[in-house]
Amino acid sequence: MKVIICCISFLLLSICPSLLAMEGTGVALKVSLSGKIYKRFSFVLEEDIRPRDDFREAGWFLTTGEINYRILPNLRAGAGYMSLVRYKASEEVRNRYYLYASGSHRFGAFKIAIRERFQSTYRKNCLHPTNYLRSMLTLSYRIASSRFEPFIYVEPFNNVGYNGKMRADKIRYSAGCDYRMDTKNYIQLYYRYHTFNVYDPINYRHGIGLTYSHRF
Repeated sequence: MKVIICCISFLLLSICPSLLAMEGTGVALKVSLSGKIYKRFSFVLEEDIRPRDDFREAGWFLTTGEINYRILPNLRAGAGYMSLVRYKASEEVRNRYYLYASGSHRFGAFKIAIRERFQSTYRKNCLHPTNYLRSMLTLSYRIASSRFEPFIYVEPFNNVGYNGKMRADKIRYSAGCDYRMDTKNYIQLYYRYHTFNVYDPINYRHGIGLTYSHRF
């Protein structure tokens, strides 16, 4: 365990300074708790903190609650709510509701996963919500005789609008690695890059993230 912590710390120290020196770079720190409710029903609770780009104080707090249902061993559907709150800015409160379905297939050491998610975000004092269809494709690789599983994914944010026309407001690319500490605890470290076609107050062009997950 000490070796893993040292390795992760070394990666952070090596990667973070160069990334954080770049304009438009942010950090995401997340804690995720999940567990079974009843038979195939499970829950997810998450707290995602996004510090400001100067790291002097928190920027955004993203709090999520979700319930999902395992249809098949590799097929799942779920619904959730997310509260997006900007620190010291009550007018920037957002409420997000989402539905999704995800499936995966493993062939050898590789795994491919697809997730389709529809989300509707309501900003305080805004007349209409912003609706997105987010299609996520992930490819991961399980390293033999280890607890590491690196991955890459791409995720377009397609704005469905009100007139039936769809456009890509943003595309997210990410590469990282999952580490299984034991059967219940996981750590994920990743780098994320966005291409923007519209203004996004929450996400930066470059981002690094660290997530701790616990499964009951």
